[in-house]
Amino acid sequence: MLIMETLYSDPTTIYNSIWSFLEKGVVDRNSPFHTPTLITLESDHAAARTLVLRGVDKTAQTLRFHTDKRSKKIEQINVNQDALVHIYSQHDKLQLRLKSVLSLHVSEPLVDEAWEKSYGMSKICYQVSDTPGSVIKKPDGYEYLPEVNHDGKDNFIVILAKIVEIEWLYLSCDGHRRAKFTHNKSNELDVTWLVP
Repeated sequence: MLIMETLYSDPTTIYNSIWSFLEKGVVDRNSPFHTPTLITLESDHAAARTLVLRGVDKTAQTLRFHTDKRSKKIEQINVNQDALVHIYSQHDKLQLRLKSVLSLHVSEPLVDEAWEKSYGMSKICYQVSDTPGSVIKKPDGYEYLPEVNHDGKDNFIVILAKIVEIEWLYLSCDGHRRAKFTHNKSNELDVTWLVP
């Protein structure tokens, strides 16, 4: 899908298109917006990983991800909730950098609903015996233990990324465009054009 000429100059159109791309990423597993990179901080360096985008709420300005609560990223988020979500679409010639504040959710209706709507194969991933990233002696040196972790739900956690700033970059042979979007205290959209 090519971005229309209006995106070169109209901030409202750009902003709405960003959220449309994100919403499409939830349902279209072939979209590059389906698998963003979540970047957190681990003591003295950045830690990046690809996660599946599971939900988008434009009104609340949030993205939803699921992960194993035993993973290292959870320790990192407990120490520092600031994060960056990065997405690049080669087809659309578009990069998004979403500055976010992360929150962790374990036992509440949001989590129960997310678990119930998860595919069976996704749930199996949470049944693994050891912590993700643990050293094993052979490639299949782990086991699934659904009977001890409630079919994996005990290890399931929801990450919400509250977006506080969007940086949009569109690459074009006719001239790149770059803009930053934030909301002020009145929740009005502020737009700043940047040198690409």
